[in-house]
Amino acid sequence: MRMAAAGAVVGALAPLVAAGAPSVHELLATYFHFNRHQIDEVERRKSVSVSLPGSLDREILAAGAVRIGAPAQRVLNLFRDIEKLESGTGFLTTVRLSDPPRLEDFDALMLPPSDIADLRTCTPGDCEVKLNQRGFDLLAQVDWNRPDADAQAQRFARRMLLSIAEAYRTRGNAGLGLSMDDEPHRQIAEEFGEMLRGKPFLEHATPGLAQYMLGYPSAAGPPELEEFLYWSLVEFGLKKTVRLNHVLMYPVPGAGPSRWVLANRIVYASHYFQNGVEVRLLVDDPANAAGAHYLFVLNMARPDGLTGIFGPLVRYKVRSGSRETLRKTMLITRERAEGTAR
Repeated sequence: MRMAAAGAVVGALAPLVAAGAPSVHELLATYFHFNRHQIDEVERRKSVSVSLPGSLDREILAAGAVRIGAPAQRVLNLFRDIEKLESGTGFLTTVRLSDPPRLEDFDALMLPPSDIADLRTCTPGDCEVKLNQRGFDLLAQVDWNRPDADAQAQRFARRMLLSIAEAYRTRGNAGLGLSMDDEPHRQIAEEFGEMLRGKPFLEHATPGLAQYMLGYPSAAGPPELEEFLYWSLVEFGLKKTVRLNHVLMYPVPGAGPSRWVLANRIVYASHYFQNGVEVRLLVDDPANAAGAHYLFVLNMARPDGLTGIFGPLVRYKVRSGSRETLRKTMLITRERAEGTAR
């Protein structure tokens, strides 16, 4: 099954290879719409990010690039050690899950008191913490009248995260169920597919990625695929947010400068997002392929709260914030890969 998938991916790349591999400048101009000045800034080792138009008003796209004076293998090793990569300012706890996941993987998870308070009054369509139907079923087992109710709620959160991880590993996107935030309830899998479609960067620069993410776990992955799940508690916006993520890494076949694809998909977030994915492409520096490379990043997300009378203002702030966060994240990645991080 894996061999068949490898053949399909290489076949899809054949027209691109035959036409000649695009240069770094062509990749930036074609997929991220960088102008001449922005491309020059990247060449001067600046971290450059831009906002791109989404397919929906509430879809946020941010793209960026930075030149890293270190081999691409350094960035790969950073992602493999996700607990170290996601540490420091803004990251409170990060834990890579066992394969298969176990309840013990979530022992360190502690919801903030504000989330516990919100869970006491949660109902479908009116809940500050994002829950699917399975989450509401588990929450119903918490007896809020008992003195240990808060401890029960913490155990509920760990069981819910485990159930999401298990459902995702077994049934993929279909296992994530419905978004219960509003009416009508939305299929998370359907929305994820809508978000991935019509993105040239995914279709042409990261072969096999979208197909695998959409067909996971039954789809055959790209050759030499590495993947794992992890959870984290992060400071994001005004709330501490629990996330469950799926990391994928694989080398790009062919003779072009693109070497590795790295993706970090948000499977679940307790606040703000129903769907999101960060896609990174590691591209050789043609002047120093053994010692430097370019990092291209595309962030896609479908956050909530972007409609209504204040929707335009909120969208502006989210887009600008996403672009600035991406710029800083690329700088941190460069510093850690080059060994200059403080």
